[in-house]
Amino acid sequence: MGKNCFYLKAIGTFPPVEAKRFVNDFKERTKNLKKFCVLVDISDASILDGNSITTILDLLKENNKRLEKSVFVIINNPPLDVEIKYLLEKAISPKRKIVTTLDEAKE
Repeated sequence: MGKNCFYLKAIGTFPPVEAKRFVNDFKERTKNLKKFCVLVDISDASILDGNSITTILDLLKENNKRLEKSVFVIINNPPLDVEIKYLLEKAISPKRKIVTTLDEAKE
């Protein structure tokens, strides 16, 4: 995706405690950056807690001025239909896109 990009790979359940750990680490790593981008890959997640998604989206909104681009990688995963619908509704932003493959995310 480019310079100063961060990759978050959610595997398994991605509970809120893991999302918060990512947020804290992310804030520390980006505190001196003027611009950055984020790729959130939930293609291998089996169950997502809505609070985890909200935590990541809140982080991106909080840093919107410095955020060049964010991408969510999702696949058709029937057990995650509700979570994916929530993500599609809440993640609307001109700086954000939702794709189905990692290759698309890198474009």
